[in-house]
This record gives sequence, structure tokens and C-alpha cells, in this order.
Amino acid sequence: MNMEVNKALFYTITYNMTTAEHERFNIGTYKEKKLHRILKLYFEEDTAYHEVPYAGFIADIKRENRIIEIETSGFTGLREKLEAYLPECHVTLVYPVAASRTVSWIDPDSGEISPKRKSPKKENVYDLLFECIYILDYLSNPNLTIAGVCMEMQEYRMLDGWSRDKKRGSHRYERIPTDLFEIITLSRREDYEALIPAECRTDFTMPQFCKAIGRNQYTGRAIMKILIKLGLVVQKGKIGRCLSYSRVSLLPEENENACGED
Repeated sequence: MNMEVNKALFYTITYNMTTAEHERFNIGTYKEKKLHRILKLYFEEDTAYHEVPYAGFIADIKRENRIIEIETSGFTGLREKLEAYLPECHVTLVYPVAASRTVSWIDPDSGEISPKRKSPKKENVYDLLFECIYILDYLSNPNLTIAGVCMEMQEYRMLDGWSRDKKRGSHRYERIPTDLFEIITLSRREDYEALIPAECRTDFTMPQFCKAIGRNQYTGRAIMKILIKLGLVVQKGKIGRCLSYSRVSLLPEENENACGED
């Protein structure tokens, strides 16, 4: 199930944020990043509900018993917050998914910024699902919703890496969203079930699964662990030297004429 997208609101917030008086580039400056601020305003325009103390933490957004946390760096380190929030509040974890991006490089000595170039790296819903491995024990909680915001990004990176061109091992400085495509939500068992590729109905292997989702085996194994934990997939045996898996139940429209595929 997806949330309705308000592009007019998104463009207005992004325009206001990016045309505000520019803060001079400073490596030592630790401030709230623009991506975080833009998403926070998109999901709640009234700043009176921003940064609200609750249960020993500061919630990004809190209105009555609903909390929204903007997690631009991933879902690690969230267990304590979820333990505190979920018993009394509905929590939505918002995660930006860079479906398309351009990259510019910043020279840390001169502050010069290179022209932007299209990046071949594209994220999708499986990158969102991968992050859920860090909150595996909470995914079945009815008070938890995961929201993946699929966006176009302009990324700025520091030329401070260890390689000769200083790009490998470099640090990300800022990400500016330039377009909003869709908001994917995961809250019900059916939402996760819908992410199992059609070609992985029964008797499939990890290599087949990874090929279907377009991700490497490290990511595939984590996602498989999630699907097994949610009771959507079971390990059956082996096909050749590879472990085999099967979907526990099929989506309603697939119940008829379902058959295994290699």
C-alpha cells in the first residue's frame, strides 16, 4: 500500500529550503541535513510538532499518539526508541530511497564543487526492506509502519577518500531531493508478501532470489531472513548444492494456477 504523494507541497518545501541563505561550507559543521529537514516538513508542516520530548527520547514528529521518525542513515540503533514508543504510539519510520541520483564532488581545501554527473547506482524497495533487518523483532507490531520515500537526489560528496582520485572511501556531505516519485508503505503482512518476486513462488534458491530482486547475496540473505521471520517463506531442502525456499502462502490473485519455477 502506498501513501498519496503531494508533489506541490514537496516542491514548495524543497524550493524554500534550497533558496534560503546559504550556509558557508564548513567541514567541522554538524547540523541537521537538508534532506532530513525537508522530509520532516513534508510529513508535518507545523513545526510545533517537531522535536517533541517523549519517553526519554526526542521524537522528530509527534502528534497525539502518532510519531514519525525520519531515518536518513538507516535503521540501526532504533531498538530502544521502538521499545519506548510502540506500546503507546503508532510509529512511522521514514527512509529516503534514492531511485535516481546525480553526484557532485566538493574539494575540501578550496570548497569548489564539480558539475553534477548521473550516478549508475539506483535504490529500490529492496534497499528499504534490507534496512528492516535491524528492527526484525518489531516488524509484526501493528503499531509500526515503514515508509520508503522514493526520490531523485542531488548528492554532494567530499573529495577526502583514500584512493588516488580521493573518491573511494569518501564521505557524503549533503543530499538534496529534487523530485518525489512515490511513497511505499510496509505495515501489513500482505505488504511484505507483495515484495516476493513472482518467479520465486516455490522451490527457488538464493541465487535465483537475488537475481529476481537485482541485489547481491549479502542483501538477499538479510531479506530472506526477514521473510522467514514474518512467516512468508520457509526453507525446504536443497536444489543441487543450494538451499531451496518456498513461499508459505500466495497472494489471492496468485492462488490459482501457481506453479514452481526454476
